[in-house]
Amino acid sequence: MSTIPIALGLAYPLLVYWGHGTVSPGIFVLAALILIALRWVLAPAGPLGLSHPTLLVAVAVLLALGLVDQRLAALAYPSLISFAFAAAFALSLRHPPSVIERFARLRQPNLPAAATAYCAQVTRLWAAWLFANGVIAAVLALSRNMELWLLWTSLLNYLISGALFGGEWLLRRFRRLPA
Repeated sequence: MSTIPIALGLAYPLLVYWGHGTVSPGIFVLAALILIALRWVLAPAGPLGLSHPTLLVAVAVLLALGLVDQRLAALAYPSLISFAFAAAFALSLRHPPSVIERFARLRQPNLPAAATAYCAQVTRLWAAWLFANGVIAAVLALSRNMELWLLWTSLLNYLISGALFGGEWLLRRFRRLPA
């Protein structure tokens, strides 16, 4: 996927925060829909396998929210993307290989059975984290507390994700776990 849509997705909460009160929320809803469309077009495959049906659900929810409450819909993008990724991780457990196993096989195509089981555990952990992240971002969006929403969606969730990623990487190195 191109770095421009990723950068725009990461910047989205900041743009919404800075534009809050001066830019129509409908503009941000449209921007979120464009970002989702770019994900659809630019990342149709790959190890993550963010499925198109998952993105269609995100679009439907965003459109429905936009019809009911554009301000809330403008804040929904981070939650919806987190839920979409959580669903992709969870669905990969029902339809193996798991997302983490797909990434592991990029480096080591012949994974032992223990590595496959470990990858499934890590995929469960990421699915749970991404779901929890989506819930927290949604609660903060519903609260309309822009400062807390911005803090969570543009900083804290990335720090926690980085700690999770780094902690799992260190665990594998120190325990000499597979994958």
